[in-house]
Amino acid sequence: MPAPSEPEKYSIDEMMDRLKNRPDEEPLEDGELVIRADGSRAIKVRKRKRRSHQPHKELLKKTRRARMIQVAAALLLILMAAFAVASAIVYSNSAPFREGVIRMIRETAGAEVQLEEFRVNPSNAVAGRLVLKWPDGGILRDLTVRGISASISPAFFFGKSIQGEEVNSSEGTLNLGAPSVLTPPTPGKSPEKPSPIHFKRYAIPRLSVRMGDPARPAATLYESEASYQADSNNGRPQLLLNRGQILQPGWPKLRMDRAHIEFRDREIDLVFMRLLHENDSSGMMELVGTVSPYNTDRPSTLDIRMASFLLSGIAGPDLGQIFAGRVDTRSKVKSNYLAFTPGSETGVTLAVTFRNALNSSLEVQGFPFLTHLALMLGDNWYDRPAFETEATGTLRRQGAVVTLEDLHLEQKARMALRGNLTLAADRRLNGTLTLGLPEAMIKSSGHPKLEAMFGPDDGGFRWLTLKISGSGVKPADNFLEIADATRPAKPSPPPEGKVPSFEDLTVPE
Repeated sequence: MPAPSEPEKYSIDEMMDRLKNRPDEEPLEDGELVIRADGSRAIKVRKRKRRSHQPHKELLKKTRRARMIQVAAALLLILMAAFAVASAIVYSNSAPFREGVIRMIRETAGAEVQLEEFRVNPSNAVAGRLVLKWPDGGILRDLTVRGISASISPAFFFGKSIQGEEVNSSEGTLNLGAPSVLTPPTPGKSPEKPSPIHFKRYAIPRLSVRMGDPARPAATLYESEASYQADSNNGRPQLLLNRGQILQPGWPKLRMDRAHIEFRDREIDLVFMRLLHENDSSGMMELVGTVSPYNTDRPSTLDIRMASFLLSGIAGPDLGQIFAGRVDTRSKVKSNYLAFTPGSETGVTLAVTFRNALNSSLEVQGFPFLTHLALMLGDNWYDRPAFETEATGTLRRQGAVVTLEDLHLEQKARMALRGNLTLAADRRLNGTLTLGLPEAMIKSSGHPKLEAMFGPDDGGFRWLTLKISGSGVKPADNFLEIADATRPAKPSPPPEGKVPSFEDLTVPE
């Protein structure tokens, strides 16, 4: 075909001119330039022989074949792994595997096991409910846990062990009983044989612990966030508790802030347990000590420290209303402790030696004699006196019986109180209080009965002993009885010849 720019037809003269004026061209390597009869040009390519051996094409074929083999092998391995995982999951959800898991739990915990709604997926093992029941005679009675989820390792599917990072549960209830001296603390576990179940952490956001008879527990911890670590830095298992409420019959309700407990051999170390008042978070009470649950012949004693703690938190609402304020513990021999004997029905004994907290006073109210003093002295302070100078005492509690001993309340130039009071289990109040008033206060009152009721001056105060009775809600005293039975001393007549003063004439009979 002629070039598009060239005419379709040539004359003879034009063709001759084109042949004569042929341009010089360099020879072509891949072909030969030829001119057709019509004057058009073309490149004539020599025919090549096809080679039977081409190394680059054979290398390309080998590479493709190798890749196909690799892809096929990878797909085969993936299919085999998927089949193995599917088979393992199917087997792990079978009845024989479940029985094996129950056997491992029984071997580790040393308790009878009840496992419900158990199932396994590739990353987690879950169960709807787990119940452990220990033999009689141990401190552990039973544990019920719900909503269990555990991250598991691949070894779990082979059924030889159950291991992982953490076990989480939605809620749980632990019942503790009276231990027997002959019962070992950790039955069913041999130190030489490793445990088939091992997780680094067990967490329950809502744990309740009941001590004693589950129907009428001696003490209960409600709704506490618990974290148990089998391996800690010091090699001891430890239990961490956060928040919760502590209830004990006859005692005020307390809130637990946090606690750290460690287990060793047959003893339990309470590293610390910080408690708060039911309705106050400013003050705190802290317990520290060691509990020997298997030594039922002697009490376990915990040390107590209080800082700005409301007295009603340990005295109860009745005495806490009569004597209201924040207190700190004072160092004193054989005081500031909480003692109990595991398995004993005598209950818990508490002893605290206290003083009014810094920048806080101890107020006294509710006694009838305070109202009478406010009227007779014309000072409303005596209706609800606040002792800031000195307010000390010792509180002892045995179950629901509360005793205030060695009370020493004093406000300079105003009033002092000494004595002992006991609030019985039936909320009856009894005891004695010694009331002290300054000499100047009695003289300025102008009441002869006050002068006659109080004894001589001793230590800057004149004293009157009162008998306390009534109840914690409505305390009573015998102040009016003493006043009615007292006859004021008649003033001595003035000397002969002396005219009586106005003050002598206006003294009430």
